[in-house]
Amino acid sequence: MKRIYLLSITLLTLLGFGTTLNAQDFGSETTMSRQESRKAARAAHKKALAAENQLEFEKAVQCLKEGSFVIEADQLLFPRGLTKFVSGITNFVSMKDGKAVIQIATSYFRPGPNGVGGITVEGNASNITMSTGKKGTVYYNFMDQGIAVSATVNIQLTGDGNRATVTIYPNFNSNNLTMTGRLVPYEESDIFQGQTY
Repeated sequence: MKRIYLLSITLLTLLGFGTTLNAQDFGSETTMSRQESRKAARAAHKKALAAENQLEFEKAVQCLKEGSFVIEADQLLFPRGLTKFVSGITNFVSMKDGKAVIQIATSYFRPGPNGVGGITVEGNASNITMSTGKKGTVYYNFMDQGIAVSATVNIQLTGDGNRATVTIYPNFNSNNLTMTGRLVPYEESDIFQGQTY
């Protein structure tokens, strides 16, 4: 009797252990399929993002070729490492019909010469050059000459979407200014231009 009792307990234990193992195996399969589906979703999202960035890059390059664009700056880098985050509505470099405008508005409390907290200068764009580097970076350079401005403007557009870096080299001093922001078609920009000099 004891043997039958021990045998039945052993048999029940083994059956229960086997059921537990099967449930755990099924759970691990479910976990594995969830992980694989998350991985596939991440890969699909990454691929879609890369395709979107490529389209934005191609659109930005076309704007440079046509000479009709706005770089809406969201960050200014001054000499000696000072950085300031700004609004792209009032801080920009634009070009349309051979006219280039540079506007900087860093003070929201003082109107400044342009009425929006900084300075706005306009001039004629000349000596325009465009080239592509080995790693796909597009370089766009021009001279901006007007009554209140004489500067060399260098634009770098990397292959990662429409993000651009603009460096402005004034011809009369060494107060270089670098701006970073997105390059958009002139017609699609949301800029607010102050009083021009």
